[in-house]
Amino acid sequence: MSNSKTYTKKEFSRILSKASEIQTNKDLYGDQEGLTEEELIHVAEEVGISREALKEALQSIDEPDLDEQTYSLVEGTSRIQNSATIHTEFTDEQWEDLILEIRKATGGIGKISKSGNTYEWEQRKTDFGYKHFSFTPKDGVTKIQMVSSWGPFKGIVGFLSFFFAFIVTLIAIKEISGKQLALMIAPFVGLGGFAMSRFFLKSYYRKQKEQLAKLTLALTKKIKSLGTPSNSIEIEDGEVYQSQQPNKTDQSRNRNH
Repeated sequence: MSNSKTYTKKEFSRILSKASEIQTNKDLYGDQEGLTEEELIHVAEEVGISREALKEALQSIDEPDLDEQTYSLVEGTSRIQNSATIHTEFTDEQWEDLILEIRKATGGIGKISKSGNTYEWEQRKTDFGYKHFSFTPKDGVTKIQMVSSWGPFKGIVGFLSFFFAFIVTLIAIKEISGKQLALMIAPFVGLGGFAMSRFFLKSYYRKQKEQLAKLTLALTKKIKSLGTPSNSIEIEDGEVYQSQQPNKTDQSRNRNH
């Protein structure tokens, strides 16, 4: 009797799929642990990806990815950032149009500045936090960096959650069991209130993340529209245009006849 294991059709299919993946990796990369840029371009072209598309992807590989950022209950994350690279530029005059789009999307005004090739817009609220956007148009490309932070708001929410839980517990237990027991229990309940604030901040974090994603999309579309020439009237070649105009002498002869 054979002692070899028998595989089901489903297992056999998964094994073949995995073996195919392993073989493909060996064919493409060999025993290398990494690839150079030129090797990446070569591999991409082998599977039908253009050199230009791969270089565009390489430009954005180190940029922060909003989708990969997550909320930490322990830290109570209060900062997110996003970036984008757009293959078009805008001018000083068009910057004013972009500011209007930012104000429309954020519902507020901010401080405007420029340093070198970089345009900046910053909105600060003392009891809340800040938003900071920078735009760098250069060599036919505009790089966007966006940061949204609400550290002061996190602090206020945490303090108020602890304070109200502490006070309510202190008053309630004091009336029932006395001041000493109330002072022993109230701090722990206050910490519980503080912990609950982290769940509230988690929902707030999601909201801010969604808003920043929408804002990035809106500003990307706006910059692309600024970099696209508006509809213009094209005039044909002068000689062709002139050849289509009736001769004034011929017109005069026709009227005399």
